[in-house]
Amino acid sequence: MTQITVQTQLPFEQLIQTVEQLDSAELEQLIAQAIRVQTKRKILSLPNDQSLLLQQITQCVPTHLQERYDLLIGKRQENTLTDEEYQELIKLGEHIEAIDVTRLENLTELAKLRQMSLNSVIEEFQQEITRHYD
Repeated sequence: MTQITVQTQLPFEQLIQTVEQLDSAELEQLIAQAIRVQTKRKILSLPNDQSLLLQQITQCVPTHLQERYDLLIGKRQENTLTDEEYQELIKLGEHIEAIDVTRLENLTELAKLRQMSLNSVIEEFQQEITRHYD
C-alpha cells in the first residue's frame, strides 16, 4: 500500500496531487469509497424506507472477497486452478451472486416505492456513477 503524507489542513489542489500518487487499484478503492460517502449524505435526506434500501444497494462485495475471486478466475483462465481452489471459486461465485440478487431485490423495492420502473432506477444509479468517474 502506498504511504501518503497529508498535512492537517489540505487545500483542494494539494488533495488532488495526493490522489495522483495512488496506484490504479488504490484509486479505484478511493473512488468507490468517495461514491459511498456521497451516497450516504444523499441518503440522509430521503425517507427512512428509501434510505435503508439505498444503504443496502450501495454495499459492495468486500474487497478481499473480490480480489480472491479475481485471482481464482485468473488461475482458471491459465489452467492452474487446483480442485480445492475450484470449489472455493464456486462458493465465492455463489456468494457474490447472492449479494447481487439481494441488490436487485432492493432495487426492485426502491422502484416500487418511487413508483418508477426498475430500468429507470438502474439508469439513475448508472448516471450517478458515470458522473463520479467523469
